[in-house]
Amino acid sequence: MQQWVYDIVYPVDRWLHIVATTLLVGGTFFYELVVPVAISDLKEAQQLDVFAKARWVFRSVVRLSVVLFLISGGLALYRMWPTYTRQRPPGQPPTFLWTIIHLGPRDYTAAFFWSTFHVVLSVLAMMIALVLTNGSRPPARAIGWMRINLIIMLVAIFLASVTRHIRLSTVEQQRGVFTD
Repeated sequence: MQQWVYDIVYPVDRWLHIVATTLLVGGTFFYELVVPVAISDLKEAQQLDVFAKARWVFRSVVRLSVVLFLISGGLALYRMWPTYTRQRPPGQPPTFLWTIIHLGPRDYTAAFFWSTFHVVLSVLAMMIALVLTNGSRPPARAIGWMRINLIIMLVAIFLASVTRHIRLSTVEQQRGVFTD
């Protein structure tokens, strides 16, 4: 592959993924925790008007974030797929659980395992965000669902961090940067 792809396209892709995450998590946090406190002194009709306008704007943020996630996440998965599907070292059992809890030499199976959970939770979070912001009226218990979705997104971010850590520590271990 061309060097400029590694030097330009992949860093921009990672940046877009982080920006999309920031927009969605920050927007959810703001819409769910800041706006209710900020409008608490308004009359109920005014509160509903502010919530409706904020939801209308947040809908655009959600749609943009979902598009950025699908593009940047797809490209990142394409980039990492050969790494995730590498063969295990000889003598290492072929189970995900063993790979995760094993404290000895790692392979990329554990990173694939964690990245799978990251992708599943991220897709779930995007679907919840789209359902909460689409339509002319918010669904019942929208604030409760936004709180649940915020937790799902934070866990998905944690899983991405674990995946990256395992992938990088595997490379370091294979290069002899650190030993057990």
